[in-house]
Amino acid sequence: MPRILICTVDSWNSKLSASSSSTFSSLFSQYDVKDLANLYIREELPDSKVCSRYFQISEQRVIKSLLKPRIKTGKEVFATEEMSKTELEALEKSNELYGKNRAKRSYFKLFAREAIWRFGRWRSKELNAFLEDFAPDVVVFSMEGYIHFNRICRYIIKKTGARAIGYFWDDNFTYKQLKNNFGYRALRFFQRRSLKKLAKRTDRFWAISPKTKREADEFFGIESVLLTKPADMPERSILSNAAHERPLKMVYTGNLAIGRASTIIAVSKALDKINESGSQIELDVYTPTKLLPEESRELGNFVQLHPPVPLEAVAAIQQKADILLFVEDIDGPLSKKARLSFSTKITDYLKSGKCILALGNADTAPMEYFAQTGAAICVTQKEHIEEALLTVLKSPDILAEYAERAYKSGKENHDGEKIRRIVKETIAALV
Repeated sequence: MPRILICTVDSWNSKLSASSSSTFSSLFSQYDVKDLANLYIREELPDSKVCSRYFQISEQRVIKSLLKPRIKTGKEVFATEEMSKTELEALEKSNELYGKNRAKRSYFKLFAREAIWRFGRWRSKELNAFLEDFAPDVVVFSMEGYIHFNRICRYIIKKTGARAIGYFWDDNFTYKQLKNNFGYRALRFFQRRSLKKLAKRTDRFWAISPKTKREADEFFGIESVLLTKPADMPERSILSNAAHERPLKMVYTGNLAIGRASTIIAVSKALDKINESGSQIELDVYTPTKLLPEESRELGNFVQLHPPVPLEAVAAIQQKADILLFVEDIDGPLSKKARLSFSTKITDYLKSGKCILALGNADTAPMEYFAQTGAAICVTQKEHIEEALLTVLKSPDILAEYAERAYKSGKENHDGEKIRRIVKETIAALV
Protein backbone atom coordinates (compact mmCIF):
# COMPACT_ATOMS: atom_id res chain seq x y z
CA MET A 1 0.00 0.00 0.00
CA PRO A 2 1.22 3.55 -0.68
CA ARG A 3 2.32 5.70 2.23
CA ILE A 4 0.04 8.71 2.58
CA LEU A 5 0.73 11.98 4.39
CA ILE A 6 -2.42 13.99 5.14
CA CYS A 7 -1.87 17.68 5.87
CA THR A 8 -4.48 19.58 7.87
CA VAL A 9 -4.73 22.86 9.76
CA ASP A 10 -6.25 21.35 12.91
CA SER A 11 -5.12 18.29 14.81
CA TRP A 12 -7.12 15.09 14.65
CA ASN A 13 -8.81 15.50 18.00
CA SER A 14 -12.38 14.38 18.71
CA LYS A 15 -12.80 17.20 21.26
CA LEU A 16 -12.44 19.83 18.55
CA SER A 17 -15.26 21.23 16.44
CA ALA A 18 -13.12 21.06 13.29
CA SER A 19 -14.30 18.59 10.71
CA SER A 20 -11.02 17.64 9.01
CA SER A 21 -10.27 14.80 11.43
CA SER A 22 -13.59 12.99 11.06
CA THR A 23 -13.69 13.53 7.30
CA PHE A 24 -10.20 12.23 6.57
CA SER A 25 -10.40 9.40 9.09
CA SER A 26 -13.61 8.22 7.40
CA LEU A 27 -12.14 8.50 3.91
CA PHE A 28 -8.98 6.56 4.78
CA SER A 29 -10.40 4.00 7.18
CA GLN A 30 -9.59 1.17 4.75
CA TYR A 31 -5.84 1.88 4.96
CA ASP A 32 -3.45 0.38 7.48
CA VAL A 33 -2.53 2.92 10.17
CA LYS A 34 1.18 2.35 9.52
CA ASP A 35 0.70 3.76 6.01
CA LEU A 36 -0.92 7.01 7.22
CA ALA A 37 0.61 10.09 8.84
CA ASN A 38 -0.73 13.56 9.60
CA LEU A 39 0.96 16.95 9.67
CA TYR A 40 -0.89 19.87 11.28
CA ILE A 41 -0.18 23.45 12.45
CA ARG A 42 -2.29 24.10 15.55
CA GLU A 43 -1.48 24.16 19.29
CA GLU A 44 -3.26 20.89 19.92
CA LEU A 45 -2.64 17.21 20.51
CA PRO A 46 -4.33 14.49 18.44
CA ASP A 47 -6.29 11.64 19.98
CA SER A 48 -7.18 9.71 16.80
CA LYS A 49 -5.69 6.27 16.26
CA VAL A 50 -6.28 6.37 12.51
CA CYS A 51 -2.73 7.57 11.80
CA SER A 52 0.48 5.96 12.98
CA ARG A 53 2.43 9.22 13.17
CA TYR A 54 1.73 12.91 13.74
CA PHE A 55 3.92 15.95 13.18
CA GLN A 56 3.08 19.36 14.63
CA ILE A 57 4.37 22.73 13.45
CA SER A 58 3.65 25.10 16.33
CA GLU A 59 2.34 28.52 15.35
CA GLN A 60 3.35 29.94 18.72
CA ARG A 61 6.92 28.75 18.20
CA VAL A 62 6.99 30.09 14.66
CA ILE A 63 6.15 33.50 16.14
CA LYS A 64 8.97 33.15 18.69
CA SER A 65 11.41 32.12 15.96
CA LEU A 66 11.40 35.70 14.68
CA LEU A 67 13.45 36.63 17.76
CA LYS A 68 14.91 33.19 18.54
CA PRO A 69 15.92 31.64 15.20
CA ARG A 70 17.19 28.45 16.83
CA ILE A 71 13.96 27.58 18.64
CA LYS A 72 12.46 24.22 17.65
CA THR A 73 9.22 24.90 15.75
CA GLY A 74 8.25 21.36 14.75
CA LYS A 75 8.13 18.02 16.49
CA GLU A 76 6.63 14.58 16.17
CA VAL A 77 3.79 14.00 18.64
CA PHE A 78 1.75 10.96 19.58
CA ALA A 79 -1.98 10.38 19.87
CA THR A 80 -3.14 10.43 23.48
CA GLU A 81 -6.07 8.44 24.83
CA GLU A 82 -6.50 10.79 27.78
CA MET A 83 -5.29 14.36 27.99
CA SER A 84 -3.97 15.83 31.20
CA LYS A 85 -5.74 18.75 32.88
CA THR A 86 -3.04 21.10 31.61
CA GLU A 87 -3.41 19.78 28.05
CA LEU A 88 -7.20 20.09 28.17
CA GLU A 89 -6.93 23.67 29.42
CA ALA A 90 -4.47 24.48 26.65
CA LEU A 91 -6.81 22.91 24.10
CA GLU A 92 -9.79 24.90 25.38
CA LYS A 93 -7.73 28.11 25.32
CA SER A 94 -6.64 27.35 21.76
CA ASN A 95 -10.24 26.72 20.67
CA GLU A 96 -11.37 29.97 22.26
CA LEU A 97 -8.53 31.97 20.68
CA TYR A 98 -9.10 30.69 17.15
CA GLY A 99 -12.87 31.00 17.61
CA LYS A 100 -12.53 34.68 18.53
CA ASN A 101 -10.24 35.34 15.58
CA ARG A 102 -12.70 33.70 13.18
CA ALA A 103 -15.57 35.70 14.63
CA LYS A 104 -13.87 39.11 14.55
CA ARG A 105 -12.07 38.66 11.20
CA SER A 106 -9.49 41.38 11.72
CA TYR A 107 -7.83 41.58 8.33
CA PHE A 108 -4.87 43.43 9.84
CA LYS A 109 -4.27 40.45 12.15
CA LEU A 110 -4.71 38.00 9.29
CA PHE A 111 -2.11 39.80 7.18
CA ALA A 112 0.18 40.03 10.22
CA ARG A 113 -0.15 36.29 10.76
CA GLU A 114 0.77 35.59 7.15
CA ALA A 115 3.82 37.88 7.47
CA ILE A 116 4.93 35.99 10.60
CA TRP A 117 4.68 32.65 8.81
CA ARG A 118 6.44 34.11 5.77
CA PHE A 119 9.50 35.20 7.74
CA GLY A 120 9.30 32.78 10.69
CA ARG A 121 11.32 29.58 10.66
CA TRP A 122 8.91 26.73 10.09
CA ARG A 123 11.31 24.91 7.77
CA SER A 124 13.40 22.86 10.17
CA LYS A 125 15.66 19.85 10.40
CA GLU A 126 12.95 18.14 12.46
CA LEU A 127 10.43 18.60 9.64
CA ASN A 128 12.87 17.39 7.01
CA ALA A 129 13.79 14.36 9.11
CA PHE A 130 10.14 13.45 9.53
CA LEU A 131 9.46 13.77 5.79
CA GLU A 132 12.53 11.74 4.88
CA ASP A 133 11.76 9.02 7.41
CA PHE A 134 8.07 8.61 6.55
CA ALA A 135 8.76 9.11 2.82
CA PRO A 136 5.17 9.53 1.59
CA ASP A 137 4.15 8.37 -1.86
CA VAL A 138 1.10 10.63 -1.83
CA VAL A 139 0.38 13.90 -0.02
CA VAL A 140 -3.28 14.80 0.57
CA PHE A 141 -4.37 18.23 1.78
CA SER A 142 -7.35 20.54 1.89
CA MET A 143 -7.18 23.57 -0.40
CA GLU A 144 -7.19 26.20 2.34
CA GLY A 145 -7.48 29.96 2.62
CA TYR A 146 -4.42 29.96 4.89
CA ILE A 147 -1.58 31.13 2.64
CA HIS A 148 1.07 29.77 4.99
CA PHE A 149 -0.56 26.34 5.00
CA ASN A 150 -0.56 26.26 1.21
CA ARG A 151 3.13 27.23 1.23
CA ILE A 152 3.90 24.34 3.59
CA CYS A 153 2.07 21.92 1.29
CA ARG A 154 4.09 23.14 -1.72
CA TYR A 155 7.28 22.65 0.26
CA ILE A 156 6.32 19.10 1.22
CA ILE A 157 5.47 18.17 -2.37
CA LYS A 158 8.81 19.50 -3.59
CA LYS A 159 10.81 18.00 -0.72
CA THR A 160 9.34 14.49 -0.95
CA GLY A 161 8.62 14.24 -4.66
CA ALA A 162 5.26 12.71 -3.70
CA ARG A 163 2.16 12.90 -5.89
CA ALA A 164 -0.45 15.33 -4.58
CA ILE A 165 -4.22 15.39 -4.09
CA GLY A 166 -6.02 18.63 -3.16
CA TYR A 167 -9.47 18.67 -1.56
CA PHE A 168 -11.81 21.64 -2.11
CA TRP A 169 -14.30 21.95 0.72
CA ASP A 170 -14.67 25.67 1.25
CA ASP A 171 -14.95 28.94 -0.67
CA ASN A 172 -11.37 30.20 -0.53
CA PHE A 173 -11.11 31.46 -4.10
CA THR A 174 -14.16 33.53 -5.13
CA TYR A 175 -15.13 37.12 -4.33
CA LYS A 176 -18.75 36.14 -3.68
CA GLN A 177 -18.71 36.07 0.12
CA LEU A 178 -18.16 39.78 0.91
CA LYS A 179 -18.16 41.66 -2.38
CA ASN A 180 -17.75 45.19 -1.00
CA ASN A 181 -15.27 44.62 1.83
CA PHE A 182 -11.79 45.98 0.98
CA GLY A 183 -9.92 43.92 3.59
CA TYR A 184 -11.64 40.75 2.42
CA ARG A 185 -10.92 41.44 -1.24
CA ALA A 186 -7.27 42.28 -0.54
CA LEU A 187 -6.72 39.07 1.42
CA ARG A 188 -8.70 37.03 -1.11
CA PHE A 189 -6.39 38.29 -3.90
CA PHE A 190 -3.38 36.71 -2.20
CA GLN A 191 -5.35 33.60 -1.20
CA ARG A 192 -6.31 33.00 -4.83
CA ARG A 193 -2.72 33.46 -5.96
CA SER A 194 -1.53 31.04 -3.28
CA LEU A 195 -4.08 28.40 -4.28
CA LYS A 196 -3.20 28.75 -7.97
CA LYS A 197 0.46 28.07 -7.14
CA LEU A 198 -0.51 25.01 -5.11
CA ALA A 199 -2.91 23.79 -7.81
CA LYS A 200 -0.07 23.80 -10.36
CA ARG A 201 1.82 21.30 -8.17
CA THR A 202 -1.25 19.15 -7.51
CA ASP A 203 -1.99 16.05 -9.58
CA ARG A 204 -5.62 15.30 -8.67
CA PHE A 205 -8.50 17.14 -7.02
CA TRP A 206 -11.56 16.24 -4.98
CA ALA A 207 -14.56 18.51 -4.31
CA ILE A 208 -16.97 18.01 -1.42
CA SER A 209 -20.22 19.12 -3.11
CA PRO A 210 -21.60 19.60 -6.63
CA LYS A 211 -21.62 23.39 -6.16
CA THR A 212 -18.00 23.35 -4.96
CA LYS A 213 -16.97 21.17 -7.91
CA ARG A 214 -18.64 23.45 -10.47
CA GLU A 215 -16.96 26.60 -9.23
CA ALA A 216 -13.52 25.07 -8.52
CA ASP A 217 -13.39 23.39 -11.93
CA GLU A 218 -14.28 26.64 -13.69
CA PHE A 219 -11.84 28.84 -11.76
CA PHE A 220 -8.80 26.53 -11.74
CA GLY A 221 -9.40 24.89 -15.11
CA ILE A 222 -9.46 21.39 -13.62
CA GLU A 223 -11.70 18.34 -13.56
CA SER A 224 -12.20 17.48 -9.91
CA VAL A 225 -13.95 14.38 -8.60
CA LEU A 226 -17.01 14.72 -6.37
CA LEU A 227 -16.11 13.21 -3.00
CA THR A 228 -18.25 13.82 0.06
CA LYS A 229 -17.80 12.42 3.55
CA PRO A 230 -18.92 8.77 3.60
CA ALA A 231 -21.86 7.82 5.77
CA ASP A 232 -21.78 4.24 6.99
CA MET A 233 -25.53 3.99 7.27
CA PRO A 234 -26.89 1.69 10.00
CA GLU A 235 -29.85 -0.57 9.37
CA ARG A 236 -33.03 1.50 9.55
CA SER A 237 -34.54 -0.92 12.05
CA ILE A 238 -31.97 -0.14 14.76
CA LEU A 239 -32.62 3.60 14.72
CA SER A 240 -35.03 4.90 17.31
CA ASN A 241 -38.54 5.89 16.36
CA ALA A 242 -39.41 8.60 18.85
CA ALA A 243 -42.97 8.90 20.09
CA HIS A 244 -42.82 12.66 19.38
CA GLU A 245 -44.37 13.61 22.69
CA ARG A 246 -44.75 17.29 23.59
CA PRO A 247 -42.60 19.21 24.01
CA LEU A 248 -40.76 18.13 20.89
CA LYS A 249 -36.98 17.98 21.38
CA MET A 250 -34.85 19.85 18.85
CA VAL A 251 -31.04 19.46 18.98
CA TYR A 252 -28.08 21.34 17.51
CA THR A 253 -24.49 20.15 17.95
CA GLY A 254 -21.60 22.27 16.67
CA ASN A 255 -20.03 25.69 16.79
CA LEU A 256 -21.97 28.95 16.49
CA ALA A 257 -19.32 30.97 14.64
CA ILE A 258 -19.69 32.88 11.34
CA GLY A 259 -23.21 34.11 12.04
CA ARG A 260 -24.80 30.88 13.25
CA ALA A 261 -25.49 32.45 16.66
CA SER A 262 -27.80 35.02 15.04
CA THR A 263 -29.81 32.19 13.48
CA ILE A 264 -30.10 30.40 16.82
CA ILE A 265 -31.37 33.66 18.32
CA ALA A 266 -33.99 33.86 15.56
CA VAL A 267 -35.07 30.30 16.41
CA SER A 268 -35.27 31.27 20.07
CA LYS A 269 -37.59 34.18 19.28
CA ALA A 270 -39.82 31.89 17.21
CA LEU A 271 -39.96 29.41 20.10
CA ASP A 272 -40.95 32.17 22.52
CA LYS A 273 -44.01 32.90 20.38
CA ILE A 274 -44.92 29.26 19.76
CA ASN A 275 -44.63 28.34 23.43
CA GLU A 276 -46.64 31.27 24.84
CA SER A 277 -49.47 29.00 25.94
CA GLY A 278 -47.27 26.05 26.97
CA SER A 279 -44.06 24.33 25.97
CA GLN A 280 -44.45 22.76 22.52
CA ILE A 281 -40.84 22.68 21.21
CA GLU A 282 -37.55 23.05 23.08
CA LEU A 283 -34.01 23.40 21.71
CA ASP A 284 -30.80 21.98 23.20
CA VAL A 285 -27.55 23.42 21.84
CA TYR A 286 -24.23 21.63 22.42
CA THR A 287 -21.44 24.00 21.39
CA PRO A 288 -17.83 24.97 22.14
CA THR A 289 -18.58 28.56 21.12
CA LYS A 290 -18.57 31.20 23.84
CA LEU A 291 -21.48 33.50 23.09
CA LEU A 292 -21.18 37.23 23.68
CA PRO A 293 -23.12 38.47 26.75
CA GLU A 294 -25.62 40.30 24.56
CA GLU A 295 -26.18 37.13 22.50
CA SER A 296 -26.80 35.03 25.61
CA ARG A 297 -29.33 37.56 26.88
CA GLU A 298 -31.37 37.20 23.68
CA LEU A 299 -31.88 33.47 24.17
CA GLY A 300 -35.27 32.77 25.68
CA ASN A 301 -36.44 30.13 28.14
CA PHE A 302 -36.76 27.39 25.54
CA VAL A 303 -33.11 27.21 24.43
CA GLN A 304 -30.65 25.42 26.69
CA LEU A 305 -26.92 25.79 26.10
CA HIS A 306 -24.64 22.84 26.93
CA PRO A 307 -20.87 22.36 26.71
CA PRO A 308 -19.61 20.31 23.75
CA VAL A 309 -19.63 16.53 24.03
CA PRO A 310 -17.18 13.99 22.52
CA LEU A 311 -18.01 12.82 19.01
CA GLU A 312 -18.87 9.33 20.24
CA ALA A 313 -21.60 10.80 22.48
CA VAL A 314 -23.21 12.95 19.77
CA ALA A 315 -25.05 10.07 18.06
CA ALA A 316 -26.78 9.06 21.29
CA ILE A 317 -27.97 12.63 21.87
CA GLN A 318 -29.28 12.86 18.31
CA GLN A 319 -31.20 9.61 18.67
CA LYS A 320 -33.20 11.10 21.54
CA ALA A 321 -34.22 14.11 19.46
CA ASP A 322 -37.34 14.66 17.37
CA ILE A 323 -35.73 17.28 15.12
CA LEU A 324 -32.08 17.90 14.23
CA LEU A 325 -31.31 21.54 13.55
CA PHE A 326 -28.86 22.58 10.84
CA VAL A 327 -27.98 26.28 10.94
CA GLU A 328 -25.94 28.80 9.00
CA ASP A 329 -26.16 32.58 8.89
CA ILE A 330 -29.26 33.40 6.83
CA ASP A 331 -29.04 37.09 5.98
CA GLY A 332 -26.15 38.59 7.94
CA PRO A 333 -22.79 39.81 6.61
CA LEU A 334 -21.39 36.26 6.88
CA SER A 335 -24.32 34.51 5.21
CA LYS A 336 -22.17 33.58 2.19
CA LYS A 337 -19.20 32.44 4.26
CA ALA A 338 -20.18 28.78 4.01
CA ARG A 339 -21.41 28.99 0.42
CA LEU A 340 -19.13 26.19 -0.84
CA SER A 341 -18.74 24.29 2.42
CA PHE A 342 -20.43 20.97 3.07
CA SER A 343 -20.53 20.40 6.79
CA THR A 344 -19.74 16.88 7.96
CA LYS A 345 -22.71 17.43 10.26
CA ILE A 346 -24.92 16.78 7.22
CA THR A 347 -23.88 13.15 6.79
CA ASP A 348 -24.04 12.61 10.55
CA TYR A 349 -27.61 13.92 10.53
CA LEU A 350 -28.56 11.70 7.60
CA LYS A 351 -27.22 8.64 9.42
CA SER A 352 -29.44 9.37 12.40
CA GLY A 353 -32.66 8.87 10.46
CA LYS A 354 -34.22 11.97 12.03
CA CYS A 355 -36.20 14.89 10.68
CA ILE A 356 -33.82 17.72 9.73
CA LEU A 357 -34.75 21.40 9.87
CA ALA A 358 -32.17 23.32 7.77
CA LEU A 359 -31.83 27.09 8.14
CA GLY A 360 -29.45 29.06 5.94
CA ASN A 361 -28.85 31.26 2.92
CA ALA A 362 -30.18 29.77 -0.31
CA ASP A 363 -26.86 30.42 -2.11
CA THR A 364 -24.87 27.86 -0.13
CA ALA A 365 -23.91 24.28 -0.95
CA PRO A 366 -25.69 22.73 2.07
CA MET A 367 -29.01 24.47 1.42
CA GLU A 368 -28.77 23.66 -2.29
CA TYR A 369 -28.15 20.02 -1.38
CA PHE A 370 -31.08 19.84 1.04
CA ALA A 371 -33.42 21.50 -1.45
CA GLN A 372 -32.43 19.26 -4.37
CA THR A 373 -32.58 15.99 -2.42
CA GLY A 374 -35.60 16.89 -0.28
CA ALA A 375 -33.69 15.58 2.74
CA ALA A 376 -34.68 18.45 5.06
CA ILE A 377 -37.30 21.07 5.77
CA CYS A 378 -35.58 24.16 4.33
CA VAL A 379 -35.96 27.73 5.58
CA THR A 380 -33.99 30.52 3.89
CA GLN A 381 -35.64 33.54 5.54
CA LYS A 382 -35.79 34.21 9.29
CA GLU A 383 -39.43 35.30 9.18
CA HIS A 384 -40.39 31.82 7.98
CA ILE A 385 -38.84 29.91 10.91
CA GLU A 386 -41.96 30.19 13.08
CA GLU A 387 -44.15 29.06 10.18
CA ALA A 388 -42.00 25.96 9.60
CA LEU A 389 -42.13 24.99 13.28
CA LEU A 390 -45.90 25.49 13.43
CA THR A 391 -46.32 23.30 10.34
CA VAL A 392 -44.47 20.50 12.14
CA LEU A 393 -46.67 20.89 15.20
CA LYS A 394 -49.88 20.83 13.16
CA SER A 395 -48.80 17.85 11.03
CA PRO A 396 -46.77 15.44 13.18
CA ASP A 397 -46.52 12.97 10.26
CA ILE A 398 -43.99 15.39 8.73
CA LEU A 399 -41.43 14.25 11.31
CA ALA A 400 -41.59 10.65 10.11
CA GLU A 401 -41.74 11.68 6.45
CA TYR A 402 -38.58 13.80 6.60
CA ALA A 403 -36.80 11.27 8.77
CA GLU A 404 -37.27 8.75 5.97
CA ARG A 405 -36.18 11.29 3.36
CA ALA A 406 -32.99 11.99 5.29
CA TYR A 407 -32.16 8.32 5.69
CA LYS A 408 -32.87 7.62 2.00
CA SER A 409 -30.60 10.49 0.92
CA GLY A 410 -27.81 9.11 3.09
CA LYS A 411 -28.15 5.68 1.52
CA GLU A 412 -28.28 6.97 -2.06
CA ASN A 413 -25.73 9.79 -1.99
CA HIS A 414 -23.18 8.92 0.69
CA ASP A 415 -22.56 5.20 0.41
CA GLY A 416 -19.31 4.59 2.26
CA GLU A 417 -18.13 1.73 0.04
CA LYS A 418 -18.59 3.77 -3.14
CA ILE A 419 -16.87 6.88 -1.75
CA ARG A 420 -13.88 4.96 -0.39
CA ARG A 421 -13.55 3.21 -3.74
CA ILE A 422 -13.14 6.64 -5.34
CA VAL A 423 -10.35 7.40 -2.84
CA LYS A 424 -8.52 4.16 -3.66
CA GLU A 425 -8.95 4.64 -7.40
CA THR A 426 -7.59 8.20 -7.26
CA ILE A 427 -4.53 7.11 -5.32
CA ALA A 428 -4.00 4.00 -7.47
CA ALA A 429 -4.00 6.18 -10.60
CA LEU A 430 -1.16 8.24 -9.12
CA VAL A 431 1.11 5.48 -7.84
